[in-house]
Order: sequence, then structure tokens, then C-alpha cells
Amino acid sequence: MLLATWLGVPIAYDLVPAHTDERQAAEGVLEAVRGCHIYGDKGFIGTEWQQHIAQRTGNCIWTLKRVNQHQQHTPQLNRFISRIRQRIEGVFHVLQNTGRNPERLLNKTVAGLCVHIAALDG
Repeated sequence: MLLATWLGVPIAYDLVPAHTDERQAAEGVLEAVRGCHIYGDKGFIGTEWQQHIAQRTGNCIWTLKRVNQHQQHTPQLNRFISRIRQRIEGVFHVLQNTGRNPERLLNKTVAGLCVHIAALDG
């Protein structure tokens, strides 16, 4: 789970197992910022969850809508969110292709993983 700035600079992250619910994993990361507009993928759709986050952190979550949802965004907002999603994918691409891919760290202990992740921040 990664939270990054407009320029692609990671500001908060959490390493979770692949089977973890994205929304549950995001809750801790979203505590790092307050009153921001957060753009995410369709894994963050859910009016109740988005309202919960807004009440707790003041953050507004923006996602593309599913085709079968009654309320839809304007075409302009859809294009904007799609461009933001491309930036998000770009951040992940850079992280995975700089020789610092956390998925390839073969640590045997949590402490060893933490040392490597801390080194990524530096």
C-alpha cells in the first residue's frame, strides 16, 4: 500500500500480504495525511468506506466508477482520474525497476525486511 505525492514521491506505505483487503490496508496509510484528495483504483470503491475515511481523516477518496453504478462521473473527471492512475502506475514501475524492488528482497526475518525497506527510503 503506497501513498505518493503528485510528483510520485512516496510519503507513506505499508507492506501487507497480497490477500489483504486494500481498503483495510489503506486505513493506516491514510492516517499520514489529512484533508487531501486521494486518487485510487477501483479497489477503493465503496460509499460507506469512503465516508468513514472522510470522517476519520478528512481525506476525499476518488476512484473511477464501475459501469453498472447509478451515479457516474463526468467524462472530464474520468479522464483526469485515469491520468492520475497512470502516474500511480508510473511510481510503481520506477520502484520495481530501480534495483530496489521490495518484492525481490529475500529476507528471512521481519527485522531484516525492515532494514531493507528503511534503506529504500534513504
